[in-house]
Amino acid sequence: MRKVEPKTPAENIIMTLGGLTKTASLLSTEEKRVAVSTVQGWKERGKIPQEWWETIIEAGKSVDKTIELQMFLQLPEKAA
Repeated sequence: MRKVEPKTPAENIIMTLGGLTKTASLLSTEEKRVAVSTVQGWKERGKIPQEWWETIIEAGKSVDKTIELQMFLQLPEKAA
């Protein structure tokens, strides 16, 4: 079977980080817990609020996943 590509920037990023629960866990701190329903809302709306972008990029680095700014904006990759 052929793998279907994610349709939205949010879905792509959430999948890269390991899914809804893993993303929520990566973004949670001792001071503030991020609910899975928050991440699910981003997926359903197809975008992640800009105030989360830097935190998500850093969370990706912590688990050796590359999250780049263009992923939030769904910009095409540069041609080689």
